[in-house]
Amino acid sequence: MRQLALLLFVLSSGVVAAEPEPIIVHCLDGSCPVWHGDDAKDEIVVRQLFASQIDSMGDGQLPRWVAYRVLGEGIGVASLLPREWVAESLLAGSREQQLAANAQMRLQQPDLTDSQDRDYRLTEVTLLAAEQGRLAPMTSFSATPFWDELNLLSNRARLPSDLRQGPWSLLDQTLNELAARQIASSDGRSAAVFVVSGPLPATETEEQGFFKIAVLDGRYAAFAFPSSTQSHRHFCESLTSLAAIESRAQLTVFENQQVAPGLALGCVE
Repeated sequence: MRQLALLLFVLSSGVVAAEPEPIIVHCLDGSCPVWHGDDAKDEIVVRQLFASQIDSMGDGQLPRWVAYRVLGEGIGVASLLPREWVAESLLAGSREQQLAANAQMRLQQPDLTDSQDRDYRLTEVTLLAAEQGRLAPMTSFSATPFWDELNLLSNRARLPSDLRQGPWSLLDQTLNELAARQIASSDGRSAAVFVVSGPLPATETEEQGFFKIAVLDGRYAAFAFPSSTQSHRHFCESLTSLAAIESRAQLTVFENQQVAPGLALGCVE
């Protein structure tokens, strides 16, 4: 009877238990980055392989950040996997998003005037695409059954080809190798390398760019790449501080976690 009276008191008092914060496994300790801009219309997309916050104010519904975790067992060869962009069905404006991506691609016939094999190449065309790339890379997940999620437009960024094929790709490869070296735990799973990446807006002194932050065992390494970064540059040349990225991107990347610099990726700080 006493328990019933207590229950009735709680119900009549209007006390409502607070809803638990969602835990997203792609983010360190389940807590994803917090953007400090006007995000009233922004949406968070959570997929099997990544989570992203979609910029509702920019064109093309591009991510403000993408968070994912790299596990050794998910890494594989991605060179033969299809890479055609697909609209994000979880977004209300997915059709408009797809149209915006398609509008950045066009076909062009090469100039064959002086080509000796002109008669054999009259039907040749070249697909010209705007600079686009994946913030969560194919190679980190090609051994999983969900790799095709990485073709979703919620994982897309306007990554210049020199940067994408040079230091950005080399950093992805280095993080894959780091994840592959982790000793499997008792349940057969390896320790995860947590990664957050996204665009960096231009400032008065810095051009637009992109960032990538990796964390393992409480140690992080942070990189900020200008869009004009050449393919021959090494990612270590773009090493920076977490605070510098957070300030520029208006983010708190690790809200409730204690992390320190010093993740060993072969860079000398």
